[in-house]
Amino acid sequence: MSEFLIKSVISMTVLFLLYKLFLEKEKIHHFNRFYLLFGLSFSLCLPFITIPVYVNIPVAPIQDSVTIIHSVTEQQPIINSATPTVIAQPEVNYTPYIIWGLYSLITLLLIIRFTINITRFYRLKKRNQNVPYKGATLVLIDNNILPHTFLNTVYINKEEYEKQAIEPELYSHELTHVKQRHTLDILFIELLKTILWFNPLLYFYKKAIQLNHEFLADENVIYNNDDIISYQQLLLNRSQNRTPIAALASNLNFPITKKRFVMMTKTTPKIKTLALKLASVLTVAGIVYFLSTENVAYAGTQENETLTATDSVSPDSRRDEYFKGVRIIIQDSVRNVFINSPYEKLTLKQKQLYLATVPKKKDNPDGVSEEDYKFSLEQKDSYFYIDNVKISREEFLKHKREEFASTGFKMFGETKAGEEMSMTFMLYYYTYPYYNKHIKHLNDHYPEETCQITISKKPVPDSFKTIKSGSEIGKSDKEVIDIRQETMISAATYNFEEDNAKTAHNRDAAFPGGNEAFDAYITKNIDLDSIIKDNEAFIGYTINTDGSVTHVKLYGDNDEKLNDQIKKVFEASPKWIPQQKDGKPITTNKVFTYRKTK
Repeated sequence: MSEFLIKSVISMTVLFLLYKLFLEKEKIHHFNRFYLLFGLSFSLCLPFITIPVYVNIPVAPIQDSVTIIHSVTEQQPIINSATPTVIAQPEVNYTPYIIWGLYSLITLLLIIRFTINITRFYRLKKRNQNVPYKGATLVLIDNNILPHTFLNTVYINKEEYEKQAIEPELYSHELTHVKQRHTLDILFIELLKTILWFNPLLYFYKKAIQLNHEFLADENVIYNNDDIISYQQLLLNRSQNRTPIAALASNLNFPITKKRFVMMTKTTPKIKTLALKLASVLTVAGIVYFLSTENVAYAGTQENETLTATDSVSPDSRRDEYFKGVRIIIQDSVRNVFINSPYEKLTLKQKQLYLATVPKKKDNPDGVSEEDYKFSLEQKDSYFYIDNVKISREEFLKHKREEFASTGFKMFGETKAGEEMSMTFMLYYYTYPYYNKHIKHLNDHYPEETCQITISKKPVPDSFKTIKSGSEIGKSDKEVIDIRQETMISAATYNFEEDNAKTAHNRDAAFPGGNEAFDAYITKNIDLDSIIKDNEAFIGYTINTDGSVTHVKLYGDNDEKLNDQIKKVFEASPKWIPQQKDGKPITTNKVFTYRKTK
């Protein structure tokens, strides 16, 4: 919304300044009418226009080695259950609701006023005498009014009409408004004012449009009557002591100023007219260039940064469906790439590099497994939820496994010195009707209008700090966490699926080409079967904010030399796309799961 307002206001301002400084002074009224209407329409459409300009930027290659060995199974994350999990209750920001409520109220009142103003003309026409006149309709009013026009109807004073006291020039003036349909211009600007009433430029545009209408009507009268002086005197006499006219009407009393009188005798050379029209076109082109073109800089894929052709982890069709209509903003300081464009404008390699992972659609649920259900039955001190409604364990036991489409859980716990780990679960079960209505389509599409990915040039260290509220000051961080855990986890309003949906735009770290590409890189560069003695082992590593890999550690094997071999291969891997939180890179710990293939 902010982008729409900024771009449209800038465009309106530039075009209106050009009109006031140069065009309004010249006798090119038909072009000016088109220019003002086009300026408004163009400015409102401009924010939706995007013209990509692709720029190639060379990048340095990433080192890679070339030995091909065996495959490794897909990595599986391991949860560090010793770390307490704090579930933050989201704060409700009422400011947007107040702003939108106030906007809606004012807009509604203006729409009502707009409707009333229109109906007034039809009531006047219905209640008073109508006389056909040269393709228009004259409505005879008892009030002492100036002739004025609404659509194809001219409203005039009845007494003057019957005495034939209305000059032919006035009829000609008003019929010009009718034939050129000036009322439609006024209705257009008035309708915009009811919706964008907070934009002061619309009021200046309306005044300019109405004045230009008078220029057009004056021009037609003078074309048929060469006596300019007498026509000017007529306008001066008619503008005094008359009832004000409704805002939607075209009338000769808007405004009787020096501008109209000067314009009647003015001429504009054809060369100057052509130059002004050309300047208008160039101005519009300049606005498009500065506000609608976007430099899409890309370096291409680095030579040794392999991307899978089939992209089997996240098929291209699924990715296209997931990110359809989403604006992608990428600031990659490592590869010197800046992209700000709709997803559809990205190349396939850019999509595979920066958007390698896409969540699978939640199709038909498989139900709850016997193992998961049995595990839940064994939990006596945990919290149970059915369709996000907190219930007691006794109530949960009344339900059968077959009633549920899916399940999920959160856990929290801690390990005290000399004691075993204490672990408590929040168990969430969802019935089939609830799942089909609220959960099934959560992963159908990216949840935001914009997806931002940032990769820093240098690793940014993690910083963990507990921010305390007034009542928590003076307590230790651990005491604060314990208090918040007790409050938040016992809250019956916590929604497991809403929490997942809100954090869906916080993308996990991804290897270029996906997990299969990383598996291929590992098996290509090291024979884990010959190094790791156990049938299963875990390799922990950290993905930094610049995409580099550090802190590699083999769990389950104490041979430092063997660990160094693994460390070198992991740390020499191509740059990852780091984990993103609110469009900013953060470090993340990952675990590579090895299972012996022989």
